[in-house]
Amino acid sequence: IHGTRIPAEWVEKKDTIDPSLALTWKNVEQRRALAELLGWARVIEQLNPTVIDADKNPMIGTLLRVDLPDSPGEQFLRVKCATGRDFVICVPPTVKTARQAQLSVYPGLTAKDLENIVRT
Repeated sequence: IHGTRIPAEWVEKKDTIDPSLALTWKNVEQRRALAELLGWARVIEQLNPTVIDADKNPMIGTLLRVDLPDSPGEQFLRVKCATGRDFVICVPPTVKTARQAQLSVYPGLTAKDLENIVRT
């Protein structure tokens, strides 16, 4: 997928793959490929996330908490890019809002910068 080798079963048995693999698989490029293959909506949906905070701007996103196998309380920021696709970014467990999560991902940004954020 996009130049990344993945296990054949991910394609051949896509409907049986545990979506949590897209967040726990050791190889980060393969995780990304699996998340794209399954779709972020499926990955997040099947992990029963708790919404911690949702910003009105989908490009700032929604802060989610998920209990992964062997890693409870992980937090992710679900955001929309300019293409309309959803992406999920791992963020520190200490952030409390989607805006704080954005600022943790992009340390050079300020709260004022978030007012005009556009993902491309």
